Amino acid sequence: MSGDSPRWHRVAALRPRLPRQLCVRRQRVRGETWFLLADTGARRSVRLNAAAYDIAARLDGRRSVQAVWEQLLEGRREPPTQEEVVDLLARLDAAGLLRFDGEAPRLRLDPGEAPAPGEESADGATARAPRSLLAWRLRLADPARLLDRLAPLQRVFSPAGAVLWLAAVAALLVLAAQHGPELVAHGREWLATPRYVLLALLAYLPLKLVHELAHGLAVRRWGGTVHDAGVTLVMGLPLPWMDASASTLFVRRRQRILVAAAGMMAELAVAAVALPLWLWLPDGPGRDLAFVLLFVAGVSTLVFNANPLQRLDGYHIATELLALPNLATRSRGWWLAQLRRHLLRREEEAEALRPTPGEAPWLAAYAPLSWLYGLAIVAWTVLWLGSVSLLLGVGSAVLLGWQMALRPLLALLGRLRTAAQARPSSARRWRRLALGSVAALVALLAVPLPRHALVQGVVWPPEQAQLRADEAGFVRELRVADGTEVPAGTVVLRLENPALQTQLERQDWRIAALEAELVQSLPGDGALPVPGAPERRSGDLQAELAAARHAQARLRERIAALEVRSRSAGRVALLQPQAGDLAGRWLAQGALVGQVLGGAPPTVRVALPESEADALAQAQPAAGVRLAAAPGQAHDARLVRDSLGAIARLPSAALSERHGGPVPTDPKDGDDLVPLRPVVLLDVQLDRPPAAGTARLGERAWVRLDLGFAPLGWRALQAFWRGWSQRLNPQF
Repeated sequence: MSGDSPRWHRVAALRPRLPRQLCVRRQRVRGETWFLLADTGARRSVRLNAAAYDIAARLDGRRSVQAVWEQLLEGRREPPTQEEVVDLLARLDAAGLLRFDGEAPRLRLDPGEAPAPGEESADGATARAPRSLLAWRLRLADPARLLDRLAPLQRVFSPAGAVLWLAAVAALLVLAAQHGPELVAHGREWLATPRYVLLALLAYLPLKLVHELAHGLAVRRWGGTVHDAGVTLVMGLPLPWMDASASTLFVRRRQRILVAAAGMMAELAVAAVALPLWLWLPDGPGRDLAFVLLFVAGVSTLVFNANPLQRLDGYHIATELLALPNLATRSRGWWLAQLRRHLLRREEEAEALRPTPGEAPWLAAYAPLSWLYGLAIVAWTVLWLGSVSLLLGVGSAVLLGWQMALRPLLALLGRLRTAAQARPSSARRWRRLALGSVAALVALLAVPLPRHALVQGVVWPPEQAQLRADEAGFVRELRVADGTEVPAGTVVLRLENPALQTQLERQDWRIAALEAELVQSLPGDGALPVPGAPERRSGDLQAELAAARHAQARLRERIAALEVRSRSAGRVALLQPQAGDLAGRWLAQGALVGQVLGGAPPTVRVALPESEADALAQAQPAAGVRLAAAPGQAHDARLVRDSLGAIARLPSAALSERHGGPVPTDPKDGDDLVPLRPVVLLDVQLDRPPAAGTARLGERAWVRLDLGFAPLGWRALQAFWRGWSQRLNPQF
């Protein structure tokens, strides 16, 4: 790395100095000495290692930067480079820790190194701008007088207070374990009701006030000062905050950890009181409020505040325990440095961004994990709002997508661009990367590529090849063994239904009675009238007799349908090949018994979500099929028809998710045939019959559908919209 900097001429003559009210604290982190420089008046701080502090300590306002650097060159084996000095000045200026005689110059010489609005620099400086479009921090007052009045409460941060708090939390855990099922059942029943939601909104603000007051009291307990307090508007919801940054100057790590944990400790104490109240109070508003306080103070504390992937209390506790100060901002800076190094071939790195031993894995992991967690929270928020209203879902998706995805990407690209402009070689490389990225994006969104869909199905016989029980009954006789070649019309199975036989006998007796009555009603036959029988006209009797004979014929047809016949010639393939498995078994009407394998190619039936089936049916795609019995052999096939609408039951349990298929089914359905969401059945017919024994009824098959050409970006957008639209409330 060269010692000359192209930016040196802009700082060499400056005479900067550190502020007079500067406070310096020395800290040992991972075996190295670091110096925390804090402006107690402006409440700004920066963290420097020993080499950087040696440079900063020489900035007294009398010597120029050139003179300071020349002094550092004397008698040193590895003196700092001009680029390192410039980077240090830029960081100190970004933190507001440099003073100049006269008008202050602009020292953010490389915007790629400077923090974006609302972000911390690598050393903890924060720009004066909102961090988020959905979270606005407003300063309202100085809480010093309030904390003075509450000074006696500082005694809770003592050994006796710690013992009492531990006892309360232990009791909370014991009671929660004992009444866990009761708590879960009550929460499932009531938490989503408007009554509990309103109670939660009313209780949240006072609870967070207690949380923030605990932070302030902890800072005051060990001699810190708190002068800023206000609210943060998070999606319109006011959340209080109190500036506890003075704890960064505490020498003892235990004190800094307790300040960070004070808010959660206060909420857990509230939860420890709320749970016994909920168990003791009778049903009513008081008991409901106790449960809401328990949920908000207990669950929200553990899920949100204690999560180190968010920059809340858990994050500060974790960074102190792991000796990783400013982990979030340093992780982002580490990734930016790696991108500059590998994309722009800029090998020089700021000294403050060089990790100490053991830090590199944490720096590499934290930024992407935190970003992914933020995306998960955003996705959950969008889906929840979308389930309430389509307008809310779309609006939140646009706003949060900009905040969490597009805005950070544009900021990163801007930093890389400005960093590349500092050197001609980096600028040329940046232009090549930009052109390549644009070309890749165009290819992703505009270049059509082959599109395929792989779906799972089952081998299904054609209608003429199916052996079905046209009438319900008990299996009396298996006339044809499995695997026998039969001509069309052969009786394969005989059923019996005693109820049908009884109905036929009754109908025979009724017809006989009607015929006798009709004969007696005819005029001139000399027959005597039946005593007590009403006189009926012959026309009525003839109509009734015709209806009875029609019912008799229908019963005989149903009894004849108890013989299951083959409707085509071929080889019989039964679902239950053993005769002993079929004898005496009850078969419902329409039950599939087997199939007759003839010369016709088999059909594979697949079930697809209704939203995907429409596009496939309209495209009439070519298809290829692989059977489970011979997965190495592909068969040409074609889409022949669909079920012309969503179905209520699957044709086979093999298509259900529980049995390895693609369709989720209702857990309450013991047969696993009722889909949770509407599905459409598609039939794909093989062009040629497969080899013998490779296409049995119900066998699993995989169908590859050729859907033409479409850009990858468009396909991903369609898939995202299909999945998202299923969860949206269509009402605005």
